[in-house]
Amino acid sequence: MKIRKATASDIDGIAFVHAMSWKTTYKGLISDEFLDAITVEARSKRWIRNFENPIKDEVMYVAEDEAGMIIGFANGGARREPDLYDAELYALYLLKEHQGKGLGKRLIRSVAQNLLQKKYSSFMTWVLEGNPALHFYHKMGGESVATKEMKIGNEIVKEIMMGWRDIGVVGD
Repeated sequence: MKIRKATASDIDGIAFVHAMSWKTTYKGLISDEFLDAITVEARSKRWIRNFENPIKDEVMYVAEDEAGMIIGFANGGARREPDLYDAELYALYLLKEHQGKGLGKRLIRSVAQNLLQKKYSSFMTWVLEGNPALHFYHKMGGESVATKEMKIGNEIVKEIMMGWRDIGVVGD
């Protein structure tokens, strides 16, 4: 398994992982109607826009299997809503069959280390309440620091902010 920086040629693989991960991770947390409507094509269009208009200092890494297929990704950059954290993990997704093998840790660590080199000092991410990966973020050293409600489809859901005051310890 290999972790490397993503390029625009990875968009289709990233979009596939993004769409499939939503369908498995959020089953039972978000309506089936909303999840069934998620397509790889729509996610590809979204990622094309993201690559063309990155957020300040945005970086993305992908995880590949032995055959070179993208099986996960993580991206992050400057905090989108300024507060006591200056960097943010925007997304971290792995295909279900590749979870629990240490790839998530390698991906989040890659993003955090890249941002540390760009002089960011703290790190945060939002995690949907009930997401089975919440324990993963605690294992990576994150602390639950806040909650907020947001709308996904026609539902109001709760997200938990996970924070690291020291970006250098993410995944240690």
